Amino acid sequence: MNYRTLASMALVGGTALAALTAVGPAAGAAVFDPCSAVSQGKLRYPTGSATRLVFALSSGYASNYVLVTECVKKGRSWAKVTQTPGRAGANGFARPGQKREGDGKSPTGSFPFTEAFGMQNPGTRLPYRTLRGSGDCWGATPGQSHYNDYYSGTCRPADEDLSSIMQLGPYHQAAVIDYNRPKAVPGYGSAIFFHVGGKTPTAGCIAIGEPELRGIMRTLAPGDRMIMGPTSELFRS
Repeated sequence: MNYRTLASMALVGGTALAALTAVGPAAGAAVFDPCSAVSQGKLRYPTGSATRLVFALSSGYASNYVLVTECVKKGRSWAKVTQTPGRAGANGFARPGQKREGDGKSPTGSFPFTEAFGMQNPGTRLPYRTLRGSGDCWGATPGQSHYNDYYSGTCRPADEDLSSIMQLGPYHQAAVIDYNRPKAVPGYGSAIFFHVGGKTPTAGCIAIGEPELRGIMRTLAPGDRMIMGPTSELFRS
């Protein structure tokens, strides 16, 4: 998620962004139990080796409001653990395969959590990187080295300065959603994280409140997945 892109969107089209943020909560998702639907075989996307699934469901592609639900596998069934409101990209969700760098949209699909970062490990079993006061970066420049990956040093102007954003709050804690990784296609989007926020839309990430995020992160392990997008795209009726 590129914070410079989100700031630019707000400056260039403030009224348009205001309209997007007022789309309204995902009412359809609020009455839908994704854990039960997975148990019934209605999910269109793979769960892989996950024992925990985190769903970020919207009412449609244009909505940036999501309902985030964590499910745990119990035998052959899935049970709901937690549920909380959150936000997605300012321009909602991209259709499968159509996510592009700087479009202000979150990708649609099923993606593993591969690692996490922030101020201090909250107890997650994901590989965790404690960020420093400066020098932690994430590539977001198509065609440049470390595109959609972490690197240490001086952050390029268009890349994510993880250290700086941590100090602002969103990256107090974050889990990496493995979209367009590990073999990143230039221009197809980068820096898609599950991070602190939830009050305002993002530039493509999924954001919820910090206490809720810490609670979910403590349960995550390698192989667990984020499944995100409009309910009607992810599930069969």
